[in-house]
Amino acid sequence: MPDSRTHDILTVITGVALVPLSYSFCRSQLLLVHADALVTTLWLVGAHIISGVMFSPDLDLDSAIDNRWGILFWIWRPYMWLIPHRHFWSHSLIFAPLLRLAYFYFVVTGVLFLWVWLLGLLGVLVADFPVLLFYALRSLLAANPEVTLTVIIGFCTGSAIHTIADWLVTGGRRFLGIFGIHVVRDYSRHDRAIHHRRIRRT
Repeated sequence: MPDSRTHDILTVITGVALVPLSYSFCRSQLLLVHADALVTTLWLVGAHIISGVMFSPDLDLDSAIDNRWGILFWIWRPYMWLIPHRHFWSHSLIFAPLLRLAYFYFVVTGVLFLWVWLLGLLGVLVADFPVLLFYALRSLLAANPEVTLTVIIGFCTGSAIHTIADWLVTGGRRFLGIFGIHVVRDYSRHDRAIHHRRIRRT
C-alpha cells in the first residue's frame, strides 16, 4: 500500500485537479456567479485536503497521521482501538469519512462538557452549555446548507482518494499473484512518519 507521503501527494494533486472541475460545474450547472463559484470550490477543495491529510482512513493505525495531531493524538486512540485496519468502518468511500467526522464531533463535545463540569465544581457555572452548543451548531448548518453539503462532499472525496489508492495497490498484488508473483504484505513502511515519531509505551 502507498505510504503516508504518497497518500498526501495524491490528496494534493487530486485537490488541485478538483479546482477547475468544481468551478466549471458551479458556473455551468449550478449557475453561480464567479465569486460564489470560487467560494464553493475553495470549500470543496479545502475539505478534500483536510480530510485526506488530517482525517485519513489510516487513523485506525498508530501512524504518521495521528502524529500530525500533536498533543491531541489521544483523540484518536479509542477510534484506533475499536476500528479494524482497512475495514469497511475505516476505508469505505462514504460511511467511513462520515463516521470519523461524527466521532471527532462527539469527542470534542465530550471534552467540552467535561471542561464545563470541572468549572462547575470550581463554582464557575456556564448556563445550559450543552443546549447552547447543540443549537448553535444546528443553526450554523441550517443557515448554510450549500456550504455544509459542499464540505461533506469534499470530506468524502479526500478520504476516497486514499481508499481507492489502497484498493488499486491491493488489486495489483492480486493480479501479480495470478502470474505466480507474490508480494508479501508489509505494513512497516505503509505509514512511515514524515516527522520523527513520538516514543510511546504500548
